[in-house]
Amino acid sequence: MRRQWIQALKQHYTGSLAQGFQQFRQGVSLFFLGMVGLYSASQLLEPSLAQEIAVLCSLLVGGAGFAWAMMAHLRMLIGRLIRFFSRSDR
Repeated sequence: MRRQWIQALKQHYTGSLAQGFQQFRQGVSLFFLGMVGLYSASQLLEPSLAQEIAVLCSLLVGGAGFAWAMMAHLRMLIGRLIRFFSRSDR
C-alpha cells in the first residue's frame, strides 16, 4: 500500500512539464481575475454591503488562484528535482 502511494506521488510530480505549466497559468489567471475584481469593486462601487461582498469574492478568487499557482509551481520544482537526482544515480 505504501509503495503504491509513493509510486503515485512520483508519477504525479514527474508528469509532463506542459501540464504543470498549464496549471500554473490557470492559477495566475485566477489571481489576476481576482485582483481586477478587487480593483473594480473598490473603484466603481460605493461603500456598501454590495462592495464588501464583491471585495470578499474577489479576494477568494485571487487567493484560490495564488494557491493554485503556487501548488503548480511546487509541482514543477519537485518534478525537476526528482528528475535531476534520478539521473545522477545512474
